[in-house]
Amino acid sequence: MNSQSLYDQRQQFFFPPSATARGGLLFCMLAGVVTFIGGLYSGEAARTWGSYLFNLFFFFGIGLGGIVFAGMQDVISAKWGRPIIRLHESFASFLPVALGFFAVMFLCILLKLGRANELYPWIKDPSVIQHFESKQIWLRPGFMAARDLFAIALIVLVSSWQLRQKLRPDLAMLSGDPAQAEKLGAASTAKLRYWTAPVLVIYALTFSLLAFDLTMSLSPTWYSTLWGGWSFAVMMQSLTASLLLFMYLVRGTPIGQLTKRQQFHDVGKMMHGFTVFFAYLTYAHILTIWYGNMPEETQFFFVRLEQPWLSLLYVVFFLVFLVPLFTLLPKASKWTSGLAIPICCSILVAQWFVALLVVIPSIVEAGKWTMPWIEIGAFLGFLGVFLSCVFRFGRRYPMVAIGDPLLAEALADAHH
Repeated sequence: MNSQSLYDQRQQFFFPPSATARGGLLFCMLAGVVTFIGGLYSGEAARTWGSYLFNLFFFFGIGLGGIVFAGMQDVISAKWGRPIIRLHESFASFLPVALGFFAVMFLCILLKLGRANELYPWIKDPSVIQHFESKQIWLRPGFMAARDLFAIALIVLVSSWQLRQKLRPDLAMLSGDPAQAEKLGAASTAKLRYWTAPVLVIYALTFSLLAFDLTMSLSPTWYSTLWGGWSFAVMMQSLTASLLLFMYLVRGTPIGQLTKRQQFHDVGKMMHGFTVFFAYLTYAHILTIWYGNMPEETQFFFVRLEQPWLSLLYVVFFLVFLVPLFTLLPKASKWTSGLAIPICCSILVAQWFVALLVVIPSIVEAGKWTMPWIEIGAFLGFLGVFLSCVFRFGRRYPMVAIGDPLLAEALADAHH
């Protein structure tokens, strides 16, 4: 397929939801709302807000990962991923919505609405950090809300700029002006290659800050300098699994006709690589903390070595490491749907359990946690919102970067 073919088929690259999909998304969002209200009225406010937090951060990571992965390719003008780059860029459409959800959470914490102030132990009981002078300065509700909302707003601002640069050539192509699209495409490619490196630094710094504040501070007397990098590994393994599932979803559509075995293979290799990277950083955590054997570090793990958390740890080790590590070794496993789809689902389920294990044991005593109905309800709610954002993006913009000059070059190289 050449540039002329892309222009001729430009109206076929949209991705609106079907009536069935709209109904499913509405059901998920309603389930989330009902579960949230039910959790608050059941007397488990801290657990309800914890479920809200870790599910929101889970999908926020996938959304941010989508635009970060695009930036990684733009900074070196990579061609291999051009047929699928718009798929994971669409995940970033959730970021502005996530800003609103985080703002609601912080507002409720500051105003003590719905007992949201019970989410963070150091807010509920300030004496927890009374012997840590620096943490008393850093961990203040108003200060935390201000810096984290600023960080998320900066992410939204920068990612919106990045997406706008990518979409301008496409919109010119859609309006029937290929010459203008070519001009804008060349300009945006040059601009992104220059500016994406500092943009990636902004993403790294703000995401690390959010990981430290939103999740690590739930255990305020514990700390890990690896937390930002480890959270990045979680984000990218989840992102590659989500992307590969999306690629299989659109495989039989005009959007998927540009995706060849090479793209499935390359994304599968990325997923395999981030599986090893995630396992390495997890092991590095455990090794250094075991070697140091300091109470302020080991207590985070001792809490999670009780039931039912211990059973979840075994499940995570199997699903997020052992299964993808060995099943992704054969080349065919990356482009064979019967193998790749279950592996992607395995990774996403396991990473959801990882997010749960990071947050909920810091809030709920092990013996008081039984059926995870609140956590599952919150997941369904944010899943519905996330997919609604992706479908809304796919209804407004083509899910193939038809104005990207690197796509035309990639297709020409593939043809030759």
